[in-house]
Amino acid sequence: MKNIIDFKRYCCGKEKIVLSDMYKNCNTGLCELPINVFRIEHKKFGNILFNSGCSNLISKNPVTYTKYKKKHNLSFDKNDTIISQLDNEGFDAVCIKKVILTHCDPECCGCLPLIPNYELVSNAKILAILNCGSFSDGVMKSTVPKNSIPRRAIVPYSKNTFLKDYFKWVYDVLGDGSILGFDLDGHCEAMTGYFIPEINVFIGADACITEKAVTENYIPTQKLLDLQAYPDYYLETFEKIKKIHSEHPEIKMLFSHSEIE
Repeated sequence: MKNIIDFKRYCCGKEKIVLSDMYKNCNTGLCELPINVFRIEHKKFGNILFNSGCSNLISKNPVTYTKYKKKHNLSFDKNDTIISQLDNEGFDAVCIKKVILTHCDPECCGCLPLIPNYELVSNAKILAILNCGSFSDGVMKSTVPKNSIPRRAIVPYSKNTFLKDYFKWVYDVLGDGSILGFDLDGHCEAMTGYFIPEINVFIGADACITEKAVTENYIPTQKLLDLQAYPDYYLETFEKIKKIHSEHPEIKMLFSHSEIE
């Protein structure tokens, strides 16, 4: 039975990155990459977002926002928000039934307080970070969703899947096997990737800057590793993803800054 009716990528802001500073064998200099939000329409669960993109909420604290924006070289305006883009397509934000979160940062969580009614879904560690709300980063504090928003932790997937050849834990995100989750260690305290078997889409969050790092076998520089919370784990995860691509070339690799549709 077909569960995934539609899948679409939205550019919800941009970030300037010098790719040649991040990968040894990359000749691409300064480029402006999208900050992605992905939407699926699920036959049973309706419209679901993977992350929520940027919003002006992160500029509430001018001091911390100025530092954050300079560090990450971000650019976005109100028309870039996922809510504005969905509105242009005839969707009201109330149509969003679930938001599946990869990790906690302002570019993933920026619109969470602006979506009226939805279920927030992620792994237990990420939800605990949000529930605690003790962020030293004033930018992140402004993106914490309302307490009234229900939260649900993903649970281990009991059936066989090729993902178990690569990841210790694989999760059943919606309870029907239509979206599977897995831990992507290294970039931050907790990060989860997702795989949609029906359409062969792998969502790798910030485990790579761009899919070209995988498809063109880029080598991370020390500068890129220094940006990670756990560099050794980041490298291990990167190698796992490259191996998946090598052994399963039919899978479309997408990341937070992928430019492909």
